[in-house]
Amino acid sequence: MQQRRVVTVAVMLGLFLAALDTTIVATALPTIARTLQGLELYAWVPASYSLALTAATPVFGGLADRYGRRPVYLFGIAAFLAGSALCGAARSMPELVVFRALQGVGGGALLPVAITIVGDLYSLEERARVQGLFSGVWGVASVVGPLLGGLLVDRWSWRWIFYVNVPVGLVALWVVARKYQERASRAEGTVDVAGAALLVASVVVGLWSLERSRSAPGLVASLGLAAAFVWWEGRAAHPLLSLRLFRNRLVTAAALTGFLVGAALFGSLYYLPLLVQGVQGGSPTAAGATLTPLMLAWTLASTLGGRVVLRFGFRPVALGGGVLLLVGFAALVGLHPDSDTAPVRWAAALLGTGMGLVVLVTVLAVQSSVAYGERGSATSLTLFFRSVGGAVGVSVLGNLLVARLRAQGVGPGELQALLDPAQRLLLTPEALEPLRAHLAAGLEAVFTASLVLGVVALASLGLFPRGSPVE
Repeated sequence: MQQRRVVTVAVMLGLFLAALDTTIVATALPTIARTLQGLELYAWVPASYSLALTAATPVFGGLADRYGRRPVYLFGIAAFLAGSALCGAARSMPELVVFRALQGVGGGALLPVAITIVGDLYSLEERARVQGLFSGVWGVASVVGPLLGGLLVDRWSWRWIFYVNVPVGLVALWVVARKYQERASRAEGTVDVAGAALLVASVVVGLWSLERSRSAPGLVASLGLAAAFVWWEGRAAHPLLSLRLFRNRLVTAAALTGFLVGAALFGSLYYLPLLVQGVQGGSPTAAGATLTPLMLAWTLASTLGGRVVLRFGFRPVALGGGVLLLVGFAALVGLHPDSDTAPVRWAAALLGTGMGLVVLVTVLAVQSSVAYGERGSATSLTLFFRSVGGAVGVSVLGNLLVARLRAQGVGPGELQALLDPAQRLLLTPEALEPLRAHLAAGLEAVFTASLVLGVVALASLGLFPRGSPVE
């Protein structure tokens, strides 16, 4: 019992680290892009992180099943801290993109193993309740993150949004290293290096091609590498990812749903601050405050949703979350450019509630339906597809926004004037209003695409079974 408590606290610290970083960067990104003169690489900052995290997640999930959770978890924290320190010292947007990728590698080891550890320590009924504690930690970080990010940008420097990770991460590293004494798992065979290489190459090539708008050749190459990965995994003596997992209906449904909702929500998340700053003229602090309702609602939904799942089953809760996602995106699509931030916050709260319920169901469902020896792989697989969806969403929706703005003759320099308070004050009404209108129209296209993805995701939620199996 004592070990469970100590390990739970350690895992909470790791999740706090990841949650804090995500919300701070989303808040400060418009200011970072303006300061480093790299607005054209705006979407690459979150995309490089998501790309690296996505490619690394299934690799480290499989390693955690084979060699134990503890060493993989420690590696994740260390890599994340190194990436944070380098991001804070970045001198250009290309450097920041590269260092964010290093953070993503750390996150690819940190997040899935943390959730796997929880699955190891608690039964289904206990996990549904403990999820409330984890959501509370995530919620605190999510509330502190946007406000702290806006405060650091307004009062000091955006670089501190990365440096602030270091003390938190060092505490998490010390606790896990000293207190979590896991019995090492015995390795069976060699690491599937070929499978890992094929999977990473497929993800990197595909997402890079989407981001660079070279879809046709890149996607063909990515699909070819993915096919080679599937072929190899079916023949490898010790595969990185067991294809048998896809015979499980819950695993398949969770993967499909995770991809769709990840593309819809995470593809739009980074554009809410852009809406507040660029269209509505708000400060970085105001942009950060816009994300607070989303994270708070996500926390509350996860906390209460665990008990609801045990009573009503997976499918009703998942469908309810999907409907709330649709309502939130519809509210953003219908938003008037001259409205204040209140409607944006209400829409964000709806999105957070819906996502909290959907994510809760996918994790609980997958972990309850696989054996201990496959729990790490199954958990990482669920996170993998959600991350792929988020990375694809950020890239595709970012390209959509850029294309709409270019069609209206709006360049990066004009957008930077909208995001810089000093330059914005120098714009005449005749120059300011058309820029606001063009950006608002581009963001409306982004949110409309997210709404369409949400409709498809709602249909996929019907694949979940009605009940909640007991382990």
